[in-house]
Amino acid sequence: MNKCEAYTSIKKKSEPVTLEPGKVYQAYGLNKESGDYISIKVGKQSKWINKNCGQLTPEGQGRDEIQSSYEDESSNESETTYVEITPIEEKKTATSCPPQGCAKEYVLAISWQPSFCQTKQYKPECISQTTDRYDATNFTLHGLWPDRIYYCGVSYEDQNDSKDRNWDDLPVLDLDEETTSELDIVMPGKQSYLHRHEWIKHGTCDGRNEDTYYDISVDLLNDVNTSEVQDLFEANIGKRITRSQIERAFDNSFGEGAGESVKIRCKSGLISELQIKMRRPLLGEKLADVLLPRSGSSCSSGIVDPVGF
Repeated sequence: MNKCEAYTSIKKKSEPVTLEPGKVYQAYGLNKESGDYISIKVGKQSKWINKNCGQLTPEGQGRDEIQSSYEDESSNESETTYVEITPIEEKKTATSCPPQGCAKEYVLAISWQPSFCQTKQYKPECISQTTDRYDATNFTLHGLWPDRIYYCGVSYEDQNDSKDRNWDDLPVLDLDEETTSELDIVMPGKQSYLHRHEWIKHGTCDGRNEDTYYDISVDLLNDVNTSEVQDLFEANIGKRITRSQIERAFDNSFGEGAGESVKIRCKSGLISELQIKMRRPLLGEKLADVLLPRSGSSCSSGIVDPVGF
């Protein structure tokens, strides 16, 4: 069973504590208005949990309570609020979904940016690329795609702007400072407003808010960029590598058979992108836990392109 964990830091997921299903914990409030994390008390410590872990309830008489008060800003009166932890397998089908329902399968698309820039030299993220920037030696985020559903609840105008590549006209996303800073590094296409397009086309069909959607995407990308897969690419910049080498690196990093989840995309002999199939990922899950085998052809080999045109 997957565990519901509480953390001292939301972003770093530091000092994790596994919570007990069915137990009631005191709640203090959300990390921000309409946020996805609840501050709770675990023993004598304050921790953060994803709100999908449980159900907020008032008072909680007759339960294993931790007594202290939560100040209701709307009233000047003190009330005690609790969160009851629900076993995670019961919540997987109850997490927020669009009207079409949650997609069971997803694709994480990650780019090898120098290859992408060979054919998009005019883009600002390609003009500004340098040999010592993150995207010279690491995979970058293209997108996290719920399978076979697009533009969920999106206006006709925003759909047209997305399809016509008028991405700077798309709505500004509600991202916190840390997520914004992370995307500045791992998603160089943000300079061309790729993050807005990806949210409008794909993220609106995820069911969670913009910040959570991108937190999950970045975490999964980081799993690849701290693995033998990234090591393989960085060690072979300017050289040709094969599909079997890439699949073996996935197996070594994420478990036997992980390589079967990967589709390798090439353009003009250069490896341009990896598309990784998975089930719907939950916040905090590791890439190794969500991979699914996929069908479809991959290029048999390609060159790992260095920065420069």
